[in-house]
Amino acid sequence: MKINLIVPIYFISIFCFGQSHSGIVEKVQEKGFYKVLIEPRVRVASNENFDFLRLYDERKKEIPFVVDFNKDNFFSNRYAQLRIAENKQIKDSLSYYVVNVVDRMKYCSELSLKIANTGINKEFNISGSDDGIHWFGLVMNSMLYDLNDFQKTYVRKTVSFPNNSYRYLKIEFNNKNSLPVNLLEVGYYIGENKVVPTAVLKDFKHKIVVDKTNKKTIIKFSANDFHTIDGITFKIRNSRFFRAGSVFINETRRVKRREETYRKLVANFNLDSNTANSFKWESFKAKDFEIEIENLDNEPLEIHEIQLLQNQFYLIADLDASKNYELIVDSTLSKPQYDLIKFLPNDLSKLKIVRISDFKEINFNKAKPIQQFWQTKWFLWTAIILAGLIIGFFALGLLKDVEKKN
Repeated sequence: MKINLIVPIYFISIFCFGQSHSGIVEKVQEKGFYKVLIEPRVRVASNENFDFLRLYDERKKEIPFVVDFNKDNFFSNRYAQLRIAENKQIKDSLSYYVVNVVDRMKYCSELSLKIANTGINKEFNISGSDDGIHWFGLVMNSMLYDLNDFQKTYVRKTVSFPNNSYRYLKIEFNNKNSLPVNLLEVGYYIGENKVVPTAVLKDFKHKIVVDKTNKKTIIKFSANDFHTIDGITFKIRNSRFFRAGSVFINETRRVKRREETYRKLVANFNLDSNTANSFKWESFKAKDFEIEIENLDNEPLEIHEIQLLQNQFYLIADLDASKNYELIVDSTLSKPQYDLIKFLPNDLSKLKIVRISDFKEINFNKAKPIQQFWQTKWFLWTAIILAGLIIGFFALGLLKDVEKKN
């Protein structure tokens, strides 16, 4: 009986050591489902591991939630599969897939690709047609990266392209430098003009350098922490321009029992005076990276402003206006499994958004104006040590009893 009482005390005493950050959830006006916006600073604190997040009410009762990544992973009712009308592989050249555009997909600007796991990266193009014969370019020389999911046999990748009203879309993969990938399925997100909301990353600083020798403009970005980067927006003062841009990050690889750093290409885009110059790409995580813009024999671009973009995500939860809620980051936790996912409303886009305020690091060493001994770290460590000694004492006693019986 004594052991049964001591063990819970032991685990309660160490519970708080995994908690690193906390924030207050904005007060809601009425009971119902809400989208709790998870800002970049929360993502940094959790190291992009959303299993560490928890919602608690004022009585420390755990509140169920579902993570909305704006993808079909959780909300299959927002996703529809398209029929692949034609697919063909041309040896050592390319493979292509043609899909029919359905009425409710009109003006869609995204496709979801289900691809069998592979360790290669793949260059692709997307074009559109009204008759299936004459094709017009939408996306050229884009790249798909990280086509391997360790928990499944496939990955889902979202590819973006300009709004259009073509009857057919063609996806072409370049196979000149690698074997084909296995495209299992093509789909789209149900809803008009589905746009993934983004946040502007403000932690990055950048420096622009003109390399006259190689006729390039190099933009160097740096931040204190790693961030997931999903896109970028440029504001440029020049009147007429068309320049190719490339994004590079530093990665390490093992070569002959040693590690070396190399520059990895993660995205391509074209700066064009006839467009808004806002680009989305396959997400990558970095705190330092570079963008190279090809100037050729033109004058360097006069870049007025650059904004790095990150896709927003939310915690969907059923909140009560009479209660206060807190979000906690706790690195000792594993992925929660709640029943709530079975009871979500059909149209999540209509849910109101609430924010996290006063998000900060939990400092257990910071002295409080009035602090009892049982609130100090010395009490916690004393409780841990005593609990360990008592458990050990009883364990030895049990072992001796077993030996006597034998």
